[in-house]
Amino acid sequence: MSLIKTLAKSLQLYLELRNRLAFFEIKNQHRNIKNELINEIEELRAAGDSNSSDRADLLRKRLKSENDDFEHISTVFIKAQGGSTNSD
Repeated sequence: MSLIKTLAKSLQLYLELRNRLAFFEIKNQHRNIKNELINEIEELRAAGDSNSSDRADLLRKRLKSENDDFEHISTVFIKAQGGSTNSD
């Protein structure tokens, strides 16, 4: 019986670690995408023409969507870990 409990606990810890690593990868990917979008927006804004400005506006909307998606994923992950999403 003790062996089964030990195996179950080991499996639980393994799955928790795997989830944390997956979230870490998602977080890094989000950071990279966010940085690329910000850099491209800044370059387009520096160009100053109307086509660049229009493209920068589209990228800004994409950046907001990326941030919203990541916030949702973060919230789900925190709730799954048994944490609170409130800063209180």
